[in-house]
Amino acid sequence: MKKDRQWRIRLNYFRQRYGLIISLMIAILISIFLSVQLWQTPGHVSQKRQITNTQQEEAIGKNLGNVYSLSKLTFNGKSQNLSVLDYQTVSSKLISRVKGWHLKYKGDQKLSKNAYLQSLSKNNMIVMSFSDSVSGSVIKNVFGKDIKIANNVMIDHVRLPQGGTNVVLYNDAHHKIYHYQGTDVVQTIKKVKSSERAVSVDYRWIGEHVVTAPIGRIQLQTHSYLLDSDDTMSQLLKIFPDGGKRTVANDQEILTYTNGDNQRMTRNMTTGIINYDAYGINDHVDQVGQRQRQGYQWLVDLHQLTDDLYYFEETNNAKSLMYRLFVNGLPVFNQTDNGTVQVKQKPNQHEQIILSQYSLRVPLPTDNKSKVTLPTMDEEINKLMAAGVDKTDIQKILLGYRWRLNPKNQIVTLEPTWYFEQDNVWRSVDSWLADKGGQ
Repeated sequence: MKKDRQWRIRLNYFRQRYGLIISLMIAILISIFLSVQLWQTPGHVSQKRQITNTQQEEAIGKNLGNVYSLSKLTFNGKSQNLSVLDYQTVSSKLISRVKGWHLKYKGDQKLSKNAYLQSLSKNNMIVMSFSDSVSGSVIKNVFGKDIKIANNVMIDHVRLPQGGTNVVLYNDAHHKIYHYQGTDVVQTIKKVKSSERAVSVDYRWIGEHVVTAPIGRIQLQTHSYLLDSDDTMSQLLKIFPDGGKRTVANDQEILTYTNGDNQRMTRNMTTGIINYDAYGINDHVDQVGQRQRQGYQWLVDLHQLTDDLYYFEETNNAKSLMYRLFVNGLPVFNQTDNGTVQVKQKPNQHEQIILSQYSLRVPLPTDNKSKVTLPTMDEEINKLMAAGVDKTDIQKILLGYRWRLNPKNQIVTLEPTWYFEQDNVWRSVDSWLADKGGQ
């Protein structure tokens, strides 16, 4: 008993004198071990994306909702529907109001194509449309996380009442609508008015999507910007230990960077296009909602979250995601993919991100002389059909800006024009018709 008591006394003395020091040493060793594991694991950029504490989720959610923002805002009136051109300020006000509501799920319906259009165009309603289908996971980030919707349900439009509290979500692919009743409403939407810059439109089916088709001709402004070389390269090069291997193919200079077998980047010095490949990605991403969130996280990791870059479209169940520059609510198109970011999920735990070194940063003054009057959507479709395009092959048609670079002064002119999608490829209508006529 005496020896046992002496042993306990010595143990207590040792713990009191050295316990704190030992605890600190253990904590430091654990921290060093975790840091080494983080940087030695294949694709440490992807590992960073797996942190899911509540604080980060909330911060990501807010930014994600901005990237997957709305691209159309239409006020349904008794005599006409008005699509707002400068919609962003109004749509932000609408979203902030609805976020304060509790949306109670009331059921869903599958409608005929005609009934779906009638529901969408109901009088005294506001319709907010996305550039392409977004997942329920994105909807929760935009309108509030308490909304009851499956993460992988795809939504194209949101209908809000002017004065009421009934909210309806629309899925174009299956002509399905989801009803919600707003409760705990502090402020309704009755006081929100349409902008002065609006055009008269109607709703119609083009391919598998509902679009707002301008009824009359539209006048849009041509814009000019100074070409800007993004500083993304300096950020990306921190990942790679070597200086790159230089090759020339087809009169184009290519720089290739690698980081072991897990990361590879090629930079086309002629076009400014960057291909970033990450191998051994151990994220288990196999659903649409997860892929759209992952696409956003790649924008974060590769420093692509600029103010004017937004989600544009998805293909192959979101295995391929496209983000584009938008100017005054319209997407920018360029034949060398400047102003875009593509995120592609490849087989065998491989992800490829295609981005551009060049972007637009400084707008130049414009005047009324640079306005362009554009044909109606029907006129453009009729031109395409006359040139041999089957109307059922047109997947989408929309207004956008064509990027034209003057290499002498490095000024990019954005010309408003009509674009259409066929076989998952976007072309300007007038360029396609010109090429067709030259054959």
